[in-house]
Amino acid sequence: MGKQSLPHSPRTKYDVRGIALFLLCLLYLPRLSAQTASVSALTIPLILPSAIVFDATGNLYFAETGNHVIRKVDTVGNITIIAGTGTQGFSGDLGPATSATLDSPQGLALDTASNLYIADTHNQRIRKLNLTTGVITTIAGSTSGFSGDGASATSAQLSLPTALTLDSSGNLYIADTGNHRIRKLNLTTSIITTIAGNGTQGFSGDTGPATSAAIDSPTGIALDASSNLYLADTHNHRVREINAKTGVITTIAGTGSPGFSGDTTAATSANLALPHGLTSDSAGNLYLADTANHRIRRIDATTGIITTVVGDGTQAFAGDNGPPTAASLDSPTATTLSPASNLTLSDTGNQRIRQVVTQPTSTSITTIAGIGVTAAGVLNLTAPSVIAYGTGQLTASLATSPAIGTVTFFETVNTTSKTLGSSPLVSNNATLSTSTLAAGAYNLTATYSGDQTHPSAQSPPLALTITPLQLTATIAPISLLYGQPIPNLSGTITGVLPQDAANLTATFITTATVGSPAGSYPITPVLKGSAAGNYAVASPAAITIHPAATIITLSNLVATGTTGSTVTLTAHVASTTIGTPPGSVTLLDGNSPLFTTPLSNLGDAVFLTTTLAQGSHNFTAVYDGSANFNPSLSAPQLITIGTAPPANPDFTLAATGTTTQAILSGASTSFTFAVQMQNNLSSPITLAATGLPNLATASFSPAYLPPGGTPNTFTMTIATPKTTATNVNQRVRLFQPFLAAIFLLSPIAGLAHPRKRGTATRFFLLTIAGITLLLASGCGDRIKTDPALTSQAKTYTITVTGTATGPTGNALQHSATVTLVLDPAS
Repeated sequence: MGKQSLPHSPRTKYDVRGIALFLLCLLYLPRLSAQTASVSALTIPLILPSAIVFDATGNLYFAETGNHVIRKVDTVGNITIIAGTGTQGFSGDLGPATSATLDSPQGLALDTASNLYIADTHNQRIRKLNLTTGVITTIAGSTSGFSGDGASATSAQLSLPTALTLDSSGNLYIADTGNHRIRKLNLTTSIITTIAGNGTQGFSGDTGPATSAAIDSPTGIALDASSNLYLADTHNHRVREINAKTGVITTIAGTGSPGFSGDTTAATSANLALPHGLTSDSAGNLYLADTANHRIRRIDATTGIITTVVGDGTQAFAGDNGPPTAASLDSPTATTLSPASNLTLSDTGNQRIRQVVTQPTSTSITTIAGIGVTAAGVLNLTAPSVIAYGTGQLTASLATSPAIGTVTFFETVNTTSKTLGSSPLVSNNATLSTSTLAAGAYNLTATYSGDQTHPSAQSPPLALTITPLQLTATIAPISLLYGQPIPNLSGTITGVLPQDAANLTATFITTATVGSPAGSYPITPVLKGSAAGNYAVASPAAITIHPAATIITLSNLVATGTTGSTVTLTAHVASTTIGTPPGSVTLLDGNSPLFTTPLSNLGDAVFLTTTLAQGSHNFTAVYDGSANFNPSLSAPQLITIGTAPPANPDFTLAATGTTTQAILSGASTSFTFAVQMQNNLSSPITLAATGLPNLATASFSPAYLPPGGTPNTFTMTIATPKTTATNVNQRVRLFQPFLAAIFLLSPIAGLAHPRKRGTATRFFLLTIAGITLLLASGCGDRIKTDPALTSQAKTYTITVTGTATGPTGNALQHSATVTLVLDPAS
């Protein structure tokens, strides 16, 4: 739907417009007056004045960084705004400069054609103001970054340009501070190039090409009559020179160490502290703002000697109309020379432009812009020194007759100013809520714009600390046993301001983990989000970890035992959660402790005893506990110890000496044995052997062991049989001729007596069989041959058994074994 208008009469419309115009006139009358009427530069409060230049007729131009404007002070001391609306931003190209918006301008340069070049620092641009037409345009820069060398400057990227200077050939030099470079803009071709700095933030490259050197945040540049370029290598605490002919860079002042030293000595041996603005006079002497030393220093072109020409080193405001070296400055950032060669400087922290004036008989310093003489107590800014975030207010009080107008409140950090807000005077007081100020430390000032009957005024600085707002966290305490898992933590946070509800979250953490030792561990709220820095919250509770319970058991128990017997008791301690309990276990017999034994890494403790007296014993084991485990007591165990029965008579039998022997068949060997009689054995011990080779015999010496234990050793001798294989072969050879004769005669006998052929044949065969049997049986040793004796070696395990009779007639037997290896005879 389209916008609908309420019906009104022409008179009503006229009245509304008239009232609105009247109110606007009242609101902007002081500011409009300041721009259109003749206003002394000494009546306007400034916010962080920085770059300054003069034109040939003596008009002063300076950048008021904190108010985002460029001002002009004419030769009679009147001040006007020539660029910027006072609103921080970017707009207005190709239009009137007074309608354009700037953002923290910090550099100026003026050519002979009345063009003023402005480093629009936070807009990342260089802008040109034609002082004749009042039109402003952008000639270099676009967005923050680095690019564009060798191309059109309006397409290039800059990063926080802060200082400018011009040469006689129409080249504009730019301190491209955030890119750590010095760049050159040809105003005829609009081409931009880098002439110093490799883009690396650091220090290097002296006596080499300037484009290969590393510089750090340059904030001041100047040219001498020979076009040598000087740069304030600010964060390197040096001033460096680029030779116009060779392009070589060298350090001409500063050692690189921040501080103050070296006056009246070689500048290269002096210490500087964050040098900024530079300017060169017609003789080549170089002036520099030694910013953090709160001085202006001069380097002699001929001798290279450095001296302080303004400032006593005290960060304050003092000394107007007195000797320059006795004056106090606050963070000066720029220097220049007037057409009359008067050294002029931006006393930035003091919100003033000051000038050294040389008279025929004296030299003094004076303020030429800014509230030069502030009436004490004219505008006072008050507030508690410490205010909790989200609360409180600032009050600016004007100590004069009833006035109208606006008070503007500023925050100053280093050399940067930020407008916090404005408030109209009501009964000469103006207030500003501090509820939106983030937690932190502030340096605050207030300025009054003045009205037709009251001059403008500026308050002294006010130090203010905004402390984080304390929140309340709620979470239930948590109690755990050692080894139990940590639960998810959750709680609530109260006290967050509505404005931050969407920008703040809270989580809860603890350092306790599974396995953390017993103890107390805070539960810590962690605030996250863009508003987190404005709040504080204490730990509301804790996780308490208690020792875990343990279980101890006794094992290896016997219900009964005998006096002198070994009783073994094993205690085992286990955790009810995780881990193995350390420490020790005490064994109690009733209430009497017997032993205390350390636990093994498996949680075991073993007790051995042979000293238990007769009777009943009620054993318990007590775990002593440790840091993470509670003590525990085992269930009782009952053991009854009785009298040991008398020992039964017995004996032992064992082979001694060599228990494995090898012999040839037919040989003998012996083995020795030991016998130990026990408990008064009264029976003799008889001996026997089994497992002998075939036909072998065993004999014992002595044949048996009598009671009494003497002797306690005996010998067993084994005799093996001889082989018969060799004797048989010899007999066969002896009877070979006889057998041959019989074989030859047997046919003759058959032919001579044909009828008796069958009888002869039978006789012959019987004869052969008889001879063979005779040869087989032999006439010598009649020992059967063991086939094993004529084969490979064989191993025999021979068991020796001793047998005795116990006191009740029972047989007592014990055995021992030896090994016999029998080789066949050759």
